[in-house]
Amino acid sequence: MNGPTYKAEIIDRVIFSRWENPPTKEDVTLVLAQMQEAAARLNTNLIYVGSVSSKSKVPDANERTVLNQFLMDARRTCVEQAWLIYEGTDLQHNLQRVIISGVLILTRTFDNFLSVAKSGDSIVKDVSAVLKKDAAPLFTLAKERGLVA
Repeated sequence: MNGPTYKAEIIDRVIFSRWENPPTKEDVTLVLAQMQEAAARLNTNLIYVGSVSSKSKVPDANERTVLNQFLMDARRTCVEQAWLIYEGTDLQHNLQRVIISGVLILTRTFDNFLSVAKSGDSIVKDVSAVLKKDAAPLFTLAKERGLVA
């Protein structure tokens, strides 16, 4: 493995992360530390927006466990609300969204803490509501920096 499979950046109090492949345990440890540090520095909980590239493979059982643990740790320590964007429109991507939603129901994390979306554009309004201001400029910046497609 050469380097992280993601990039992450905090804009305002939203952490955007872009995953080209399912996260490894090392990846989530690093990004969680980055999130916790930022939450402490900003003295507020963050909003998490993770986007998964349409080229990413479907996470296997082990990777789903890592992802679940990451979300539980983030929620417990520093994240107010989270969105996971699964890009792509074909059957495979629809299936990925269904699988992830199913995993959330099974792990009882399906209480509006985490939502699964098709695109960044589709959640700007929801993120704005949590942020209590227009999130569109943040998404524009995140797109320019390659954090959201």
